[in-house]
Amino acid sequence: MRYLICFGFLIFVGTASVTVSAQSPTVRKDVASEENTDNADAKADSDDASRQSSESWVDRDMDAASGKPAALSESWFAPSSDGKMELLFGAGTLKASGTLSILTVNGTQRSYVPWSPLFLLPPSPFGLDTSTFEMHARQSSFQLLYDGPTIDGWKTGSLAKLYMSNSSLTSDTYGVLPIVAFGEMRNDDWRFAIGLQPDLFAPRDPVVVPVTLMGGTGNAGTFRGQIRLERFWTPNEDFQATLQAALSDPISTVLLDATRRTTEANGLPNFEIRGVLGLGAKEELVGGRTERPVELSVAGLAGQIRNTQNVFDLDDINPNLPVRSVINVGGLSIDGKINLTANTGLIGEGYVGQGLGNYAGNIFQTYHPETYAVIRGRGGFLELFHYWNDRLHVHVGYGVEGPLRQDLPSVGTGILKNSAYFASMFWDITKFLQYSFQVDYRQTDYVTLNDNRGVVFYNQFVMRY
Repeated sequence: MRYLICFGFLIFVGTASVTVSAQSPTVRKDVASEENTDNADAKADSDDASRQSSESWVDRDMDAASGKPAALSESWFAPSSDGKMELLFGAGTLKASGTLSILTVNGTQRSYVPWSPLFLLPPSPFGLDTSTFEMHARQSSFQLLYDGPTIDGWKTGSLAKLYMSNSSLTSDTYGVLPIVAFGEMRNDDWRFAIGLQPDLFAPRDPVVVPVTLMGGTGNAGTFRGQIRLERFWTPNEDFQATLQAALSDPISTVLLDATRRTTEANGLPNFEIRGVLGLGAKEELVGGRTERPVELSVAGLAGQIRNTQNVFDLDDINPNLPVRSVINVGGLSIDGKINLTANTGLIGEGYVGQGLGNYAGNIFQTYHPETYAVIRGRGGFLELFHYWNDRLHVHVGYGVEGPLRQDLPSVGTGILKNSAYFASMFWDITKFLQYSFQVDYRQTDYVTLNDNRGVVFYNQFVMRY
């Protein structure tokens, strides 16, 4: 781990030293800070779910690093009030933190993938037992937060977060997987960010234990390279409106879709746009949350990808199909959060669209494997949450999604519907130690293969450092 920390630190510092110089500032949230978009759209980190509203990517207890840095001391390492490591520069503060996670996953049926289930595989045709057990530490993470200088009234900073998983969230080997890695400039009215960020399309997440976040089970949206511009309007303390627009990479490699990366961009970036409304004055809520009573948003997506017939010689070409197919990607999503009381609330998200396999939509199915025609579909989730106190909270919900039957192949492994009921619990034993538990009841329906249903149990211990 220390080699990883040193390697990440050197890269991060080298990048920061080239891009910033001189004085102060603040990086707290990805996409939506408490000052601006009210935590409305950044992806959830289940390892830190007990300390944040479900959309925060930066640990809430990292906020101690957000003030103006002190003068550089004889020792570069300054004491931190929350136990995290801080490195002071003349231009800002670099703060390192992370988690060590041990997760067990028990399934009554074999799933894809067993260590972080997305959907169930068909049952054994011979009636054999296909229960599974996994224990791994791939949800361990490392995070670097750079609180940079103010340049002509613009606050600067950057954030990088990595998991101990190789290549993608569906990989069964250990490695280093960047989830977010972006730099930003912002003031009271505008924000500009560039790097690896959450999608604007369908950005809200349920609060669950696995970091795949119910992908393919009603929760669309992943992470990808992106250039983003945001505009904020706050006429009074009871209302805020935010408009976000982004040019993004058409292909996401964080969570591979069913095409197994045989698709490619068609020469242009995708375009994503989202509007967010925050209603009511911000309130101090149980669990250390500061949120508005209601957050509502709508988002749109448009783009293209292309695919080519898989041929090894000219005789393999199917004359009835085009050699190259262009697939139009598009979607519309709505999401929201309502705090019914200081302890209890609802969050939800829904989407419709086509060609959304790279956005974890339509159960990762983008196009018909024989005709290359685009696959259309819809999905969504709804969750009820309750904070018993500042250390213990529970979440129950349901997610479902599925493409249109007529768009799926009549033979093969096409998935018609994927759904799950879930219940999760997070308990902060101390500030640095958390236990979480979750149970899913999952059902996966296939076009031609046998349907399957089963129960999955998750137990996780997390140590924060």
